[in-house]
Amino acid sequence: MAFRPYDAALVLRGPSAGAVTGTTAETGIALEARIAGPFKAVFTVTAVDDTTGDETYALSIETDADTDFGSPAEIISLPVTEPGVYEWPLSSELIGQFDTSAAAIRVKATLGGTTPSITYGAYLSPQA
Repeated sequence: MAFRPYDAALVLRGPSAGAVTGTTAETGIALEARIAGPFKAVFTVTAVDDTTGDETYALSIETDADTDFGSPAEIISLPVTEPGVYEWPLSSELIGQFDTSAAAIRVKATLGGTTPSITYGAYLSPQA
């Protein structure tokens, strides 16, 4: 297992927040992502419902000019198919390609299918 520095100020979704059963965007945090060095989003997925086999899951990172997220920009969106730890590299250069005014960041879970349910936590960490 890779070393993942953890800072409570960079938590996007607490690990004990419970299951999500519909598309949900979490509350964002202020982060000058455009001037940050290389970092990564770390997702710890502990449960994924695949009861009917048509469930779909995508975890996304969104940014905006402020924490009200009136006009979010999707930076990455990757599918999740099973429990595990997922790490996705981010950088100010990548974020700048999608959002030149990024000053806040959040995670969004997009769910589809008959009985979707996913349990996960997410935080940001420096790239090691």
